Amino acid sequence: MVVYRRANRQYIQMTEKEVWRFLQDQQKLFVGFTAPDGNPHVSPIWFCVLDGKIYFRSYDYKVKTILARSGKACCTADDGESYRQLRGIIIWGKSRVITDKKLIQRVNDAMELRYGKLQWKASEMPSAWVEERRKERRSFVEIVPERISSWDNRKLA
Repeated sequence: MVVYRRANRQYIQMTEKEVWRFLQDQQKLFVGFTAPDGNPHVSPIWFCVLDGKIYFRSYDYKVKTILARSGKACCTADDGESYRQLRGIIIWGKSRVITDKKLIQRVNDAMELRYGKLQWKASEMPSAWVEERRKERRSFVEIVPERISSWDNRKLA
């Protein structure tokens, strides 16, 4: 069960429906994991949401994939320019690298639908770079939200 709350006493939180609509409207999400030395490792990611869970693609050797195996993640997104326009979310949850082939296909399909036109095209990249990328093994990470804090300054009276 996900716990929804406001980010701070002075903020007005988004409703559950507003949180998920806001998340779906975001182009990228920042995901953080704790590195072995205790420091945070934060990366911007392209992502999709399926069944109330967040998914992203990476590669096996990437730090974010390795750290996702720790089981804990934190994600954030925000938008707005002036103070009265600011809104955002922070999501804490459980992370794991998924191996289920059907789920991987669902995630891959959703990612292609969402970002397919933005992906690199082999014809536009150096051939050596393309060859190296094609040798890399994809990984897929799932984040199951446990707690979500939000704020929406547009709701301030």
